[in-house]
Order: sequence, then C-alpha cells, then structure tokens
Amino acid sequence: MSRAEEPRRHAERAAQFMPFAALTGYYDLVRERERVSEPRREPSEEEAARISAELAAVRKGQLVRVTHYERDAYVTTEGIVTSVDPAARELAVVRRRIAFDDVWRVEPLA
Repeated sequence: MSRAEEPRRHAERAAQFMPFAALTGYYDLVRERERVSEPRREPSEEEAARISAELAAVRKGQLVRVTHYERDAYVTTEGIVTSVDPAARELAVVRRRIAFDDVWRVEPLA
C-alpha cells in the first residue's frame, strides 16, 4: 500500500465507528411532544410595569435568562443579548428573536 492510500484507508475505517442517525428528527419530535401547552398569561399592570423596566435595563452583550411565550408554552432562553430593537419591539438573545409582547421575565445572569 502506498502512503497516498494510507490516510484514505484510515478515514474509511474511522467512518465505521461514527454514530448512525437513522432516526433523524425523532428526538426533536419527542421533545416537542413532551412540551406542556399552556395559555398565554395577560400581565397585570404591576407585572407589565416590571417587564417594561426589565426590558429597559437590558443591554447588548449582557448575559440574561428570558422567560417568554413561544407557540403554545412558556420557555426559558439563556444567552448573550445580541440586539435590543425598541422600534421593532424585539430582543435578540444569541440567534433567537423574541418579541417584547412575548416576554414574561428578564433576569440578568452576570
């Protein structure tokens, strides 16, 4: 066997040990089925004022935990704020865009 064939042979042998993903998308489906649907809560005046103050304090680059409504349940997203757009009424945490109206709580983590 020549030296040129050797790296290819090692790569072929390594491929046999790679995980087999026959159930692509299955685990996402299972996580979705575990999701508990809940109705959107309407904030009271005090809660709305708290949410507004929390959003006003958020700055780009800050590490936060945001509890927000997504599709049919409240979820929590943690990460770095990549943008705050008051005109579009939108907050971006890493790559997830969250409408201000969907936010229930914003907690700074650092």
